[in-house]
Amino acid sequence: MRLRHSPPYRLTTLPPFQPCADGLSSESDPFAVFYMKSNSNNQFVEVGRTEVLYDQPNPRWTKQFKIDYFFEEIQTCLVKVYDEDKAGVHDLSKHDFCGQAQFTLGHLMGGAGQLTVPIQGGGQLVAHAEEISACAEHVSFQLRGIKLKNKAGFFGTSDPFITGSRISEGGRPVRFYKSEVIMDNLSPTWPKVNMSVQKVCNGDIDRPLLFEVWDWDSRGKHVNMGDFTTSVRELADNGAGFKFAVNSDKERKNPSKNRGHVAVTHAMLYRSNTVIDYLRGGMEINVVVGIDYTGSNGNPALPGTLHYCDPTGMTFNQYQTAITSVLAVLQEYDHDQLFPVYGFGGRIQTANGRQVSHCFPIVPEVYAHGMSGVLDAYKMSLSQVGLSGPTLFSQLIGASAGLARNTADGQMGNYTVLLIITDGVINDMQKTMDAIVEAAELPMSIIIVGVGNADFTDMVVLDADDHPIHNSAGKRAARDIVQFVKMNDFNGLGQEARLAKEVIAEIPDQILSYAKMRNIAPKQPVAQEMPTVEGLYMGGQAEEVAPAAPIPSKSTMAAGGARPAPPVAVASHLMPAHGGAAPSAPPAYGGAPPGYGAAPSAPPPPAYGAAPPGYGQAPPPAYNAGPRGSAPAWPKARQVNAMQATVVEVVQEPRRTGAQRRTSAQGAALFAMANGSV
Repeated sequence: MRLRHSPPYRLTTLPPFQPCADGLSSESDPFAVFYMKSNSNNQFVEVGRTEVLYDQPNPRWTKQFKIDYFFEEIQTCLVKVYDEDKAGVHDLSKHDFCGQAQFTLGHLMGGAGQLTVPIQGGGQLVAHAEEISACAEHVSFQLRGIKLKNKAGFFGTSDPFITGSRISEGGRPVRFYKSEVIMDNLSPTWPKVNMSVQKVCNGDIDRPLLFEVWDWDSRGKHVNMGDFTTSVRELADNGAGFKFAVNSDKERKNPSKNRGHVAVTHAMLYRSNTVIDYLRGGMEINVVVGIDYTGSNGNPALPGTLHYCDPTGMTFNQYQTAITSVLAVLQEYDHDQLFPVYGFGGRIQTANGRQVSHCFPIVPEVYAHGMSGVLDAYKMSLSQVGLSGPTLFSQLIGASAGLARNTADGQMGNYTVLLIITDGVINDMQKTMDAIVEAAELPMSIIIVGVGNADFTDMVVLDADDHPIHNSAGKRAARDIVQFVKMNDFNGLGQEARLAKEVIAEIPDQILSYAKMRNIAPKQPVAQEMPTVEGLYMGGQAEEVAPAAPIPSKSTMAAGGARPAPPVAVASHLMPAHGGAAPSAPPAYGGAPPGYGAAPSAPPPPAYGAAPPGYGQAPPPAYNAGPRGSAPAWPKARQVNAMQATVVEVVQEPRRTGAQRRTSAQGAALFAMANGSV
């Protein structure tokens, strides 16, 4: 049995709670960090953090954590409480440790979803858990106070804010909302709220909701101004203009007495789109693979280094594991399963000799077919690409953003996911942040998998879960598009499945955030068509002698069968349209690296309406079309539409082992579960 639970955590402390004190005259500013113990290495892994509540010795956090509960496993949880010392600093060593509490999910669920445990350091932790009900509905509402009773004394005026709590199955309130404080105002209008119905009432629109009005106090000793009870259904049905009397328990016995009213100025229920809606409408996910070829990976020929490949194929290195984990899931949403595979920080062959490049295709065809094709391309590249450095991300992100820009159709037909696998510290941090801020405007996400034991502090900054990133001009990223995970956190049994779940968990929300930002509704289910957009936007100017190679769109490859255009060092370069004259360009991209062999030049495009050269004949196999040493078995040809010219594309499905097929099926299920709509 597998259940998903969403436990919000509430801390109540028993005085004195000295470890969290800021001094004799200052209350603490607590936040909590939630950890789960890994069954593979017996280490605690951070799941998330609550918000900081200032001047609150008895905080009630609203942050909720979604975790998987397994009845048959011992799942140990650890909650550490800190007093914020430096605002906005992610490093926990910069904050004051207050204490910690430990418990198991089995103990929590066995206690009817509520558990009180002592904190080592003083105080108690109260945890609540409920099973999540899948729900695509959202609720939007706005409240305002009317002549609230002043609690600030004769010479002052109250500073009201309002909180909302749902009544749990155990009968206790679980907070889901806290408004901002409106200073010196007894008739405040609080900001509009948009929340999922699952978060507000766990999908039960008739569940009682308790709203409490408070007079804010700078020392954290807020004064209750009254409360009222309602439900999502009542809010939505009554709508704007409905008023609730704000009373205390004693005043409720006499309806003529109250502490003012809270009126509804706006309330509605609406259904939000899900990733499933966009997939049914024909959305395709394009995956770009970026591999780190910097020298810090070590000599690939030596066992124990990060790029060393087991000649027997019995075990994978961390790069191979990351590729398998991610593509096993996402390849199910790429209809032709053609993946551009690029490298950075490596030394490649160019017209001027071997030079360092930070964005280059590792195979002449640019696109590898299927997960096995990517793995074979990676393994072959290790004998062709020299390891160098430094570690620069900006050019690869820029080129991938160009692909996302080029394939964007305004209808969510394509979404690009860039997978970066790296072992080191970023050496162009600000330029990388600039590129991410630009990419956040496009249908694109970035997954970064850290391999080895390097310092990945910069990656956590790029993840931006707690603090959004800004570019060099101060512009804030429009949305969070980066997910970082450290490979070593997932060592042990079931590594691939657990890694896949973690790295892909945020992709559905990132897809929905882009659709919402662009106000794009899902299309009705239609037959899939190959994109026919031509040209490619270069994301940035190269910094090394060997410039960044652009990532051609699949339509470009299908229409002309051409190799990638030569890289250029200007951002405005565009690839020629199909059949058009090619602009002047620098010499061809360095020639093929040693061992690749010379690739034939592309034939001229056929005349309009004429059959292309070789029509009806079986073309030579694509890269990794079949196992080495075996004759390719050609499946039925598949026709695609590309720039009004009919071409025939023969695709050889990669052969996968039973374990790979199981991993792929498990991964697809994980992606659907992450969306919460299956």
